[in-house]
Amino acid sequence: MEYRITLEQANRQTARYILWPVLLLAAAVFIARLSHWDFSFWTQAHAWGLGPWLLRYVMWLLIFVAVLLAGVFVHEGLHGVAIVLLARGGWRSLEFGFDRKTLSPFAHSRVPLRAWQMTVVCLAPLVGLGLLPAVAAVMGGSVFVYALSVIFIVASGGDMLYVGMLARYAKGRDWVRDLPDAVGFSLEGSGKEKEKE
Repeated sequence: MEYRITLEQANRQTARYILWPVLLLAAAVFIARLSHWDFSFWTQAHAWGLGPWLLRYVMWLLIFVAVLLAGVFVHEGLHGVAIVLLARGGWRSLEFGFDRKTLSPFAHSRVPLRAWQMTVVCLAPLVGLGLLPAVAAVMGGSVFVYALSVIFIVASGGDMLYVGMLARYAKGRDWVRDLPDAVGFSLEGSGKEKEKE
């Protein structure tokens, strides 16, 4: 039995169900910690004048964009690392691809994984690029890192939808096969059935 949504559907559902709750929570945390954020880059605009300030922060804007672009590949790399560590066959189990319709790279496991393993694979970028940097940014007061982490949390929307499907349709020890052309999986059988084989 297959459980799937297309990448386009995943993008729409992420925009509808994940984007706004994440942005509202991020804004609430930002406001709650307002006195702890480092706003020195704004005060420098008054001291230096707008022209020199803009030139300096164009560099930071370019770095921000470069980190976002690199983050797309790091995101898939974290999926890949989790697949290599958890899948039978290690590196041979891993496949990278690119969806031309949505211009999205993806990492895919060629072999079935248990549902709990697939959950770890899905959540690796959310934790590594989103949640941990967000906590570090809140503790350190970095607006730059906080903004990046919020974007990477939203970018993990498809992964969160996948985890929701796993929670709904599979048990932790069930074997699931990742679908390379959609967000979803085919249920290969229960953990008990596979253990008897």
